[in-house]
Amino acid sequence: MATIHQNYVIKSLKIQQRLMSNSTRLVYRENLTAPAYQPGFVEKDKYDKWEKSGHFQPREGSKKSIFSMVLPPPNVTGKLHLGHALACTVQDVIARRKRTLGHNVLWVPGMDHAGIATQGVVEKYMENTMNTSRRELGREQFIKEVMKWKDKHGNSIYEQLKRLGCSLDWTRQNFTMDNRHTHAVNTAFIELFKKGLIYRRKALVNWCTKLNSTISDIEIDNVLIKGPTEIKVPDCDKPVKFGLMYHFAYKVIDSDQEIVVATTMPETMLGDTAIAVNPEDERYRDLIGRAVYHPFRNTPIPIIGDDVVDINFGTGAVKITPAHSKVDFEIGQAHFLQIHQVINECGNMVNCDHQFKFKNRYECREVIVNLLKEMSLLKDIVPHEMTLPTCSRTGDIIFYLPKEQWFLACSELNKSVVDALKSGKLKVLPEKFEKNWLQWAEDDRDWCISRQLWWGHQVPAFKCSVDNHLVWIACTDINTAKLEASKFLRTMPAEIKAVRDTDVLDTWFSSAIYPFAVMGWPDTLNKDYSLYYPLSLMATAHDILGFWVHRMAMLGLELTETLPFKNVLLHGVICDSKGAKMSKSKGNVIDPIDVINGISMESLKEKTVDMNRSGILSNDELKKALDYHKANFSGTKGIPQCGVDALRFTLLSQDVKAHFVNFDVYQCNANKLFCNKIYQSVKYTQMAFDKLKKTEDKVTRSDLTYFDKWILSRLSNMVEKVNKSMDSYDFHLATKAIRTLIYSEFCDIYLEATKSGFASDNIKMGYAHAHTLSAVLNTALRSLSPFMVYLTHELIPKIPNFVSNIIFNYDDASMPYFHNPRPEDFIIWKNDDFEKQSERLLKTLNLVREMKGLYGISNKVKPSVIVETKNERLAKDLEANKAVFLNLTRCGVLHFGQCIKNNVIHAPLDKDTKIGIEIIGEDVTDTIMSARSRLETKIRKLEYSVAKMEEKLANSGYLSSVPEWTQVIDRERLTNKKEELDNLRKLLEENSST
Repeated sequence: MATIHQNYVIKSLKIQQRLMSNSTRLVYRENLTAPAYQPGFVEKDKYDKWEKSGHFQPREGSKKSIFSMVLPPPNVTGKLHLGHALACTVQDVIARRKRTLGHNVLWVPGMDHAGIATQGVVEKYMENTMNTSRRELGREQFIKEVMKWKDKHGNSIYEQLKRLGCSLDWTRQNFTMDNRHTHAVNTAFIELFKKGLIYRRKALVNWCTKLNSTISDIEIDNVLIKGPTEIKVPDCDKPVKFGLMYHFAYKVIDSDQEIVVATTMPETMLGDTAIAVNPEDERYRDLIGRAVYHPFRNTPIPIIGDDVVDINFGTGAVKITPAHSKVDFEIGQAHFLQIHQVINECGNMVNCDHQFKFKNRYECREVIVNLLKEMSLLKDIVPHEMTLPTCSRTGDIIFYLPKEQWFLACSELNKSVVDALKSGKLKVLPEKFEKNWLQWAEDDRDWCISRQLWWGHQVPAFKCSVDNHLVWIACTDINTAKLEASKFLRTMPAEIKAVRDTDVLDTWFSSAIYPFAVMGWPDTLNKDYSLYYPLSLMATAHDILGFWVHRMAMLGLELTETLPFKNVLLHGVICDSKGAKMSKSKGNVIDPIDVINGISMESLKEKTVDMNRSGILSNDELKKALDYHKANFSGTKGIPQCGVDALRFTLLSQDVKAHFVNFDVYQCNANKLFCNKIYQSVKYTQMAFDKLKKTEDKVTRSDLTYFDKWILSRLSNMVEKVNKSMDSYDFHLATKAIRTLIYSEFCDIYLEATKSGFASDNIKMGYAHAHTLSAVLNTALRSLSPFMVYLTHELIPKIPNFVSNIIFNYDDASMPYFHNPRPEDFIIWKNDDFEKQSERLLKTLNLVREMKGLYGISNKVKPSVIVETKNERLAKDLEANKAVFLNLTRCGVLHFGQCIKNNVIHAPLDKDTKIGIEIIGEDVTDTIMSARSRLETKIRKLEYSVAKMEEKLANSGYLSSVPEWTQVIDRERLTNKKEELDNLRKLLEENSST
């Protein structure tokens, strides 16, 4: 790396020496040839050169200068989506800026095997394209098919990350199923098992019959059912009706009394083992300790008292089914109730009367309801609002069943994580998520870490038995298992039968050791582990705080005796332009590559249909996606080409620390136009330098003009804001500061202000402008470079400069990572008093432009401007900068005096100043009346718009359902509209008597 740096320095010096003899003393000069910004041309070949040159690999250096991160590994299930684009852009901007500050940066790429997600997608793919299933193929052949999928889609994910400009060290890429990571996973399991933290027991789990596996809470979508709703369930011939509450009675033994209970799942009553009432409920107090008769098992079941029962809910009596309800399971444990399982892994009825046995649970539901009706036990069926747990991978309805599983005891592990947060050793940004962290960490429930899948890390444990005696041994080979088991079973290893568990570990378990496993753990002598662990920062989406970030901290502390990271940055979840979370189920997922390259409606449809054929999208998801595309992109005939830089800049123009981050394709296209604005500003600077008149006169800082000093003060302000915002990860404030400086101040005002200077005979003025142009562009684009990686690397070396710039000299224009502008280097140019003074001149200029626009005065007409003011400072500034002012406003003459003529329209600037513009032409009255009519129409439309927005923002439904960030944007829009309306009313009132 040092050699690369040296070569750039030598090249830089040679260029300077070659150009020193030139009277213009220019350096770093290469003309732009394309007439406008073209993303494809600018992005071409750059990434490959950066990667081959080793720019993304850390340099040798001290641990003090190290900054290390890992990319949260995307699932191997398919292509990247905008959520991934947001996550990797946030991290890339951080990594690139750290490099410009001199840090030795390591950013590690990787990919997650995503057990459940991958198995589900590959199974769909095989069904759709091969007309087969994993069970028909067998485990070994199925794993081969998954590896084929991984090789195909994994490579495309890596290519997409490169396309997005992610400066990852590809020499260290990881896959969570490679041998090194598998060794780390096995080691972690065995160590935790030996410490007594991993154990095996029978417990209630979330079960998906389609996957035939347990799933974690994060794989469950809780769907709200408002009332009776028919839903198509996998493996059911007809839709199943949900959103109903069934009331039925149990008869009390040796009594004519009955107790009415209610359930949304009548089939589970076959597994009822008790009726629970509140001991304080006078209606049932005398029945506690007695029993009711189960109509289908011909057995009594007890009536128990438990204060968890809500007296005021329903009938006050609750059926208890410990085998199929998590709440009931806990009640059953407390009262030592039998666990009677009546639904098996296939969703069929078991351990019940022959008339129900082996029926699908939903078929059984109908039979039971009809029988209860015949027995006069069914009391009512009423509509009921409910939450239906569904598998996000298969759409199947989740139910609960008891199963032997592996668990990680979390109580003590959680305490250490809580202490780390409360003591300040661990910092979470934004701080509002600390309470979420504590909620997870203070939950004493143990973690079920086993899954009944074929794809994943097979549990490194053997069931060792002799006769009826058995013991579980954690290890990776059968001989070790038998040897260890012999110590417990007190017999020879050869007499022991050892069978490895066929279950695999929860993907989150292998992900929880990711930060230290990728650095070489358990080999703690590994160079990467000793240098780069713990990580400097963990950045990821807030929605996996508990499932991943918390668990990484928990296992990191236990297995490595240190926090895997001391700082956590949580960003929001990606949403569409309307604030709806992007998901396949909503059809609003946008491929970042489609935004970069652009895509027609026809190609978008073909691509979406192909995803349906491949099993990535269901038929319902396909329909929703096509409807979304038609509603949002038909107006532009698809998604316009925006390029990588515009995409990155748009993603970080939102507050990434908010709960939700909205993405608007059209805003992204607007940022592509911003890229072109930057491109054209460099072209203008090159042309301006070409026009410089040769001179031997030395230009100093005292030769800087009014507008030179103004833009330099604004530049200093921007550098300060950007650095402060970047340090606090407020990227939206940094992008706003950069865009305001480049677009609104540099391009719209300063560039235009230099035109009269370059056209004049004042040579020093031209050179003062040239020095300023170069310094401002260099500084602004270096501040922009972490966001727009391709455009800035294309343009910075082509910004013309001087061997010694009087503003600030940059000598590293050929370096891959440009010097980061520091506030202390530009503080000399900061002048708040001067900016306040110049603000009045700029307001005058903008008011003239606004009045011309409202009254339809063409720029081809050069009207006179009359300034009536008591502000002597403003008058002097206008007079001193008359040429620039007239050029910027496209006016002909500047007068000072009263705005009293009939052919003059006027508007107040402030209490001391009034601005007038002379209407040129014969029919002045008609022109003014026509403009006034347009103004009145515009005011009426704006009043209507403001009223509608106020009504919308006050609506309770809007306040409760619309994301916080969308509400903030809407309120800003309302404020801007009100301000615009106020100005228009003043303008109309001021000219009502003209």
